[in-house]
Amino acid sequence: MKKGLNKANVYENIEWLLTAYDSSNFKKRPCVFLSHKKEDKVECRKIAEYLKQAEIDYYLDELDNELQIAAREKDPIKITESIKEGIRNSTHMLVVVSEKTYKSQWVPFEVGYGHSAILDKGLKKDEKPDRIKLSILTLKDISERSLPDYMQVGNIIRGTKSLNNYISKITNRMENSLIQEKRVFSASNMKHPLDGVLNWTL
Repeated sequence: MKKGLNKANVYENIEWLLTAYDSSNFKKRPCVFLSHKKEDKVECRKIAEYLKQAEIDYYLDELDNELQIAAREKDPIKITESIKEGIRNSTHMLVVVSEKTYKSQWVPFEVGYGHSAILDKGLKKDEKPDRIKLSILTLKDISERSLPDYMQVGNIIRGTKSLNNYISKITNRMENSLIQEKRVFSASNMKHPLDGVLNWTL
């Protein structure tokens, strides 16, 4: 079973390019940009691992060398360009939201840029965007709380049940098939890998 790749990692990106060169189906795999506050990195890694198991490519910034160098140098222009490139190379954005996100300077920028570069990309006049391309995933601590207006533009995901539904939609696969193939876990699974991260009832 071929798992998802982190396209922020230069080696996994090369692997993606080489495989995509030989396979048109591989090229069509979704790639999810994971927007998050750095304090939620542990939870974000678990979500990335869940997407990876579902054969979904993703962009998780910690392995983007150029971005990490720009962050160490405190260079806002290079940071911005790295983030924009990661978003442009993705088909979807998943904004991971917790109580800490409200203090973020970068998440609102990423949502705004993602709205333009992903949600509105290629739309004809008067055509409605596919909101699932810009989705907001609430972590356990705020799973039932209302969200700021700027996040209401996206598709809201509040727990493991709705995350499985999201994965089913973006991969164009039935959830039951994904569960049988062990690509995702049923939300009612007693040992769900995201139990400590997401609300399993939503």
